Amino acid sequence: MQQLSLALLLAIGCVAGTVSARAGGINERTNYFTLRGATLEELDREMNRKGPTTGVGEGRHPGATQVKFGGSVSYKPVASGCAVGRVDFNLRLVKILPRWTPPKSASAGTVIVWRTLSEDIARHEEDHAKIARDYLRRMEAAVRNLGSRGDCRAMEQAVNATTGRYLKEHEAAQRAFDTMEGREVNWRLKRLLRRNMDAAMSAGGAGN
Repeated sequence: MQQLSLALLLAIGCVAGTVSARAGGINERTNYFTLRGATLEELDREMNRKGPTTGVGEGRHPGATQVKFGGSVSYKPVASGCAVGRVDFNLRLVKILPRWTPPKSASAGTVIVWRTLSEDIARHEEDHAKIARDYLRRMEAAVRNLGSRGDCRAMEQAVNATTGRYLKEHEAAQRAFDTMEGREVNWRLKRLLRRNMDAAMSAGGAGN
């Protein structure tokens, strides 16, 4: 039986420490890079020094998500020629996030600002992962629904064209998401910081 293999790697970063999980054809894990310091200025320098890179000369980032599609497609003879047999696609996701344990010298304000930023970084990278999971399902469905072709060479060409199109669309969707997030980052972080500060004040008042 003929087989098709495909792979796409979107981002590569530095890692340290691992948490893993597997579900079906999706393998996920989160790697952390550790930051040290007591002030926002020190954390910013650490982030610029240790944050992951994407491998395209854009410097370091507060977080990153590696996305790699893979798998195979088999073909079978049918009355009309050739059709897709088994579709076995998979997805590997590696989220790279910062980790900071506040020292005793860190101010309460620094802790609140860090929590706001780290929560937004984690949410952002999880949204990248969601986009990839969605495209895995869409690509599998599209290949399964291709019908038949006159021979298996033509069937393989149809599968290649379909997977190629979905991989390009996936990459474009990831770029569009980053563009949108970049436009909204200041507004979003201010809103989240206000929420976290209000929650901290409410908790402090309740403790008095």
